[in-house]
Amino acid sequence: MLTLHNLSVFYEETRAVHAINLNVSAGECVVLTGESGSGKSSIINAINGLGARYDNARIEGTIALDGDELTQKQIYEIAMLVSSVFQNPKTHFFNVDTTQELLFFLENTGVSKKDMQERLQELLSLFPIAHLLNRNIFELSGGEKQILCLASSYIAGCKLILLDEPTSNLDHTYIEILANMLRRLKEQGITLLIAEHRLYYLREILDRLIHIEKGEIKHCYTQSEFIRLSTDELHALGLRSNVDEALSLPELPPYTIENCPTLRIDNLKLSFEKQCNLHVSNLAFHTNYIYGIVGKNGCGKSSFIKSLIGVMKQSKETVFYRDKQCNKRKRISLSSLVMQDVNSQLFSESVEHELTLTQKNISEVSLDSILEQLNIREFKNVHPMSLSGGQKQRVAIATSIVDGAALMYFDEPTSGMDYKNMLAISHCIQSLKSQKRIIFIVSHDVEFLNITCDYILNIERFSTRQLQ
Repeated sequence: MLTLHNLSVFYEETRAVHAINLNVSAGECVVLTGESGSGKSSIINAINGLGARYDNARIEGTIALDGDELTQKQIYEIAMLVSSVFQNPKTHFFNVDTTQELLFFLENTGVSKKDMQERLQELLSLFPIAHLLNRNIFELSGGEKQILCLASSYIAGCKLILLDEPTSNLDHTYIEILANMLRRLKEQGITLLIAEHRLYYLREILDRLIHIEKGEIKHCYTQSEFIRLSTDELHALGLRSNVDEALSLPELPPYTIENCPTLRIDNLKLSFEKQCNLHVSNLAFHTNYIYGIVGKNGCGKSSFIKSLIGVMKQSKETVFYRDKQCNKRKRISLSSLVMQDVNSQLFSESVEHELTLTQKNISEVSLDSILEQLNIREFKNVHPMSLSGGQKQRVAIATSIVDGAALMYFDEPTSGMDYKNMLAISHCIQSLKSQKRIIFIVSHDVEFLNITCDYILNIERFSTRQLQ
């Protein structure tokens, strides 16, 4: 089906992938895993043509699909043979309406209206996603968007689907939905090549696990070999656990006057999207604690922290900081935020300049220490936008640490993160809480939350949205 022979990928003079040889059989599910920046996405983007056409990568070696060489084809020709599901579903869409998005590829390839409707009905018989039809894409939750991406890839009719970190921003419910869709795709004989850090949901789906390290194949495991690996053995390789983990943290205790909190929410009201409201009251937070903000995709976690920061104009809040009422402007001055999409907050031409943009007086020693903790010191003089997704995430976290805000907010800080770097982020954030800060972390990453946070706050308790 798919053959990679001596595949190497270069970005200018840097070689990201080193002479990879890999054969993937028809109907097989192969998972690529390894540390952030190890070359997984480079392999995916070499196959679908995006690496050479959009990332200015130089491709050496051959990539053959059923004996047909892909590197010599135009990108539209590759798209007729290979579908892709990206880490960030926002980069996948061309339409506002969900049904039009599903049919977009078919319309552009000249499929008749009758055949399009037949394919749509076949899709709905395979996947229970009728509730996603005829909706505004901008009103979907992150999980719904990712499911729509996978459904769009299937309806295109390609026999090979590439997925790059498809669960990086999904909650447990949507991970299970995605896993069920992948099972159905395998039953239909679709070949799957998945770059992924989260491994537990794939244990019964994958046929082989390929461990990539520094652009080379380090280990190859069959399904049975992978299942037999212990969590400690996987962690020693820098990989995530192969078992589903449950939250083991205590819930945020109820507010009492005697607690003398540093930050207190008397009232916070927000209406956003359609039929979705947040009403939070009587919550208290203390200095030197880390709070995990949890809940299903779309329940309002990110909206909650943005309202608490003070950047949501439509929200109404009564918030006290150190016993004084604190308006939006004051809270903004006290806060730092690492966004879920860090591409929106990287501005400079080097990692070093990014960190010194607002803090010019930071010493070289302190700067190097932070970069070292997050395993990105070697990229100090590199342009942030040339880094992998996980490396960009760590640059944004380093920037927030340098800012030294009293209220620190992290929105999915381990999105697309391997175990080693997830642990580094955890240790780094934990080292901050003793410096008279309050830290909030929005995350679906249970493994990360359990080792990092002191308490959890489930926003579903305060949301009126009817989640699918």
